[in-house]
Amino acid sequence: MHDTAFHIGTLAMNIYADLRNASILEVGSQAVNGSLRENALPTTKYVGVDIEEGEGVDLVVEPGKPLPVADDSFDFVMATSVFEHDPCFWITFLEMCRTAKDGGYIYVSAPSNGVVHRYPQDNWRFYPDSGKALTQWAISQGQPVTLVESFIAEREGDMWNDFVAVFRKGRITKALPKVFLHEHVGCSNIITWKSKAIINPRDEPQDLLLLRESKARAEAAEGLLEQATKQHDALVAESAGRADELTAARELAQIRLTELESVKVRLTEAEDELRARFVECEHLHVQLAAAQAARDELKLRESELRQRQEEIEQTRAELASAQARQKELAAQVAEGAATQKALTDERDELKSRLAQAVEELALISKEHEEAEDRLKDHVEKLRRISREQGELQRRLRATENESEKREKELSLEVRTAEAQRSAAVSAAEVAEVKLTERYQELATLTNLLRQHEQSRDEAIEHLEWFGKLHDRLAKQPRWWNLMPKSWRRQRQGRHLLQTGLFNGSAYLERYQDVADARIDPLEHYLRHGMHEGRSRST
Repeated sequence: MHDTAFHIGTLAMNIYADLRNASILEVGSQAVNGSLRENALPTTKYVGVDIEEGEGVDLVVEPGKPLPVADDSFDFVMATSVFEHDPCFWITFLEMCRTAKDGGYIYVSAPSNGVVHRYPQDNWRFYPDSGKALTQWAISQGQPVTLVESFIAEREGDMWNDFVAVFRKGRITKALPKVFLHEHVGCSNIITWKSKAIINPRDEPQDLLLLRESKARAEAAEGLLEQATKQHDALVAESAGRADELTAARELAQIRLTELESVKVRLTEAEDELRARFVECEHLHVQLAAAQAARDELKLRESELRQRQEEIEQTRAELASAQARQKELAAQVAEGAATQKALTDERDELKSRLAQAVEELALISKEHEEAEDRLKDHVEKLRRISREQGELQRRLRATENESEKREKELSLEVRTAEAQRSAAVSAAEVAEVKLTERYQELATLTNLLRQHEQSRDEAIEHLEWFGKLHDRLAKQPRWWNLMPKSWRRQRQGRHLLQTGLFNGSAYLERYQDVADARIDPLEHYLRHGMHEGRSRST
């Protein structure tokens, strides 16, 4: 007997039977994974019927034979998880109606889904309208019954969705019950005597809904995995692109650094050349001072030349005076010819004086010639000095022009070199900032990539774990679902622990809230723990 069959059967016994005074007949009463007889009180008249002897069996009946009990004998007749194994369940249902008292209740619970479980064979599944069909069948066979309620119960721990129906025997002579079993059970496709409408209708069984939900989850997981893979590929590509950009930035920074070193070298060379030009300027200033000294000496020579020219002019004046005197003397000689005798002495004297004067004149002429030669030499020297002065002035002007031009060029080169150095420094700083930003971006992308890879690995690990868990649970033997739920959970927990898939005891010890809620640890992990990031490790 599975969990919902026992749970709903217990509720039905408490709602539709006065257990203290009731007489109950259970068809298929052998205790397999539990028995509803456990709910009976000491004063309850409880009879169990089955096709073979066993625990909980009071009467044995052959399949297809009438039940060995009198008509109208029991207040509550029930068959739980029996009709699917009965080859002629409709005959058994008529027998259950026959043995029920007038006004008594017939309770039927049978699977509407699930795997084949032969005990000894598995023949039927019951859909939501089966209760109406059984009512019509019983009435057609002379058994007046009324369908009080029927529904398809939701599964709990096991896979089964039970079809549950409650009938009342006899004509309606008193009010039918207003407290229903379905109000205490999660269920769908509810039919009651109070309403013709189906409550909570649902065409698809819960298996298909769960299958669709599982498929949707699997598709969502695949989509997430595909999305994570795409994001991973995109991040890898982006990281490669960023790495290329970083490499290019590094190369550009290296080039800029090389250019900066070259600019520094050029700046050093320019500074050296500027120092050399300053030395040249100092030499030019020395040459200029020498030229100025030569110019002062030239002025001094010009002053001496002018003095010599004045002396020559004075000598020329004296010569002119002597010539005039000579003429005067000649006139006097002409005049003294008459008085030659008287003046013989005077003539001799004059001759003497004339000879002296001639000598002086010759001396003066010689001095004049010498003065003219000296004048020529001084003029030539003056011309040479003038030419040298012109050449020096021309060279000085050329040197000054070249010096000014070179100073301008050097100043321009210095300013250009300084601007290039500043630009190179700024470019290096910008490159360094960009390089730092690229490193930070690369670190961020690396962290994102690591997070996406971790999420992808977790999703893959969860999918693999789901596959292993499904393979493990799908390998249960056919008799597995016939065993008590507590026994199956215990065995299942040991199997999962041995295979390393799940440790229920450790899970409850680690998470006290799950232990306090008395929830199956594996079910809690599948429904909540996995999404909350709880650990299932041993």
